[in-house]
Amino acid sequence: MNRISIALAGGALVYAVLFGIELIQGHVLWQAVIGIAAVVVLAILPCTRNEHYLHSGEMAAVWICILLFGLYAILKSGELI
Repeated sequence: MNRISIALAGGALVYAVLFGIELIQGHVLWQAVIGIAAVVVLAILPCTRNEHYLHSGEMAAVWICILLFGLYAILKSGELI
């Protein structure tokens, strides 16, 4: 494992623990479940040997972030959140 993968796995572990704490406390149940799943998928992504899957996964993650940011901006401008 290279240093980037180790750092990514460590960060994923920290975030998974934080989401787990939220899950146990029951404050944001679905947010915690989705967060844990997203962190696990993103941490496993660099471990693939196939460059095409890695590139596709990275592009999907980038576009998901862009679209969610746009959704947040629309909801914030409409004063829905």
